[in-house]
Amino acid sequence: MNERAKAILDFWFIQSDMEDWFKKDDKYDEKIKILFLEDLKKAINNEYDDWQDTAEESVALVILLDQFSRNLFRDSSAAFSQDYKTRLIVNEAVDRGYLEELNQNKIHFLLMPLIHSEDISDHIFGHKLIDTYLKSFKHFDKVKKAWNDHSIPIKKFGRYPHRNNILKRQSTPEEIVFLKQPNSSW
Repeated sequence: MNERAKAILDFWFIQSDMEDWFKKDDKYDEKIKILFLEDLKKAINNEYDDWQDTAEESVALVILLDQFSRNLFRDSSAAFSQDYKTRLIVNEAVDRGYLEELNQNKIHFLLMPLIHSEDISDHIFGHKLIDTYLKSFKHFDKVKKAWNDHSIPIKKFGRYPHRNNILKRQSTPEEIVFLKQPNSSW
């Protein structure tokens, strides 16, 4: 396995935990910046595209482009700039049968770009995949609830209203009301 891909996987799955993954923490973001910003730049410039040749390295690439970009570019459109590319990586990984090779935690993060998407077809596909591959995952109920919550604004508005300001989009009156509710932004 590529040394940098292994470093990403070790950091994410061994040195970090669920609390680190899903909360806003400036110190954690700074740690990612110090350790992986150069890797993210290389991945954005397609220098790590060969990582798609294996299941494990595909997971590392998705974590780098999907998760770390959100940590490093919070409150910036750059946080979402790799979303299209990560969905292509996910689709390629599914086509290659990589979900059969990975543990459930890695499958969960490999599939995450589907729920980050503002395209409902990605959500539908993602829900089918988690129902198939994560049904026995110890955190399945939490994952399923989070994915269901993420799908609500996509079904209702066709986008994530909490991204509107960052992406310089005008919020509708209905979106403004929605944003005042719990579980309306992540």
